[in-house]
Amino acid sequence: MEYLLKQLEEAGIADKTLIAISADHYPYGLEDHEIDDLAGHVVEKNFELYKSTFILYTKDMDPITIDKPCSSLDIIPTLSNLLGLKYDSRLLMGRDIFSDSDPLVIFLNRSFITEKGRYNAVEQEFFPEDDIQVDESYINNVLDIINKKFYYSAKILDTDYYKHVLEE
Repeated sequence: MEYLLKQLEEAGIADKTLIAISADHYPYGLEDHEIDDLAGHVVEKNFELYKSTFILYTKDMDPITIDKPCSSLDIIPTLSNLLGLKYDSRLLMGRDIFSDSDPLVIFLNRSFITEKGRYNAVEQEFFPEDDIQVDESYINNVLDIINKKFYYSAKILDTDYYKHVLEE
């Protein structure tokens, strides 16, 4: 990173550059015990295994840490808003992490994380955040949203939806 930043400065484009760094997956190919050794503890496999960092950097920015749940699906809407790009948010599953919309992180097995806690779909158990109370209807509403997102995402792929929407 130091070398990259130096090269951007020397090229005179550091102030016109946005750097976005994100891991796209956990370290495939490693055995569970190797991942645990790297982490220094036993890594929980439904949520923690997928936890990673997303870094945005531009010269002279004021650092900010986002501590609400977000996922890789949120990167495109976040960058689009930061860069002033036009897009239709209905066509993306993610959200701008700087927005005030409710966070929702969705896992392939339909487990999820919201600001209220984590739902493990395998165990069908909700783990509330800071003693927040939720009833069954909250969990069912979020699962309904997730099921619809999975359904429409499959339809988008099956029908080549973007080809039709983005045709000019």
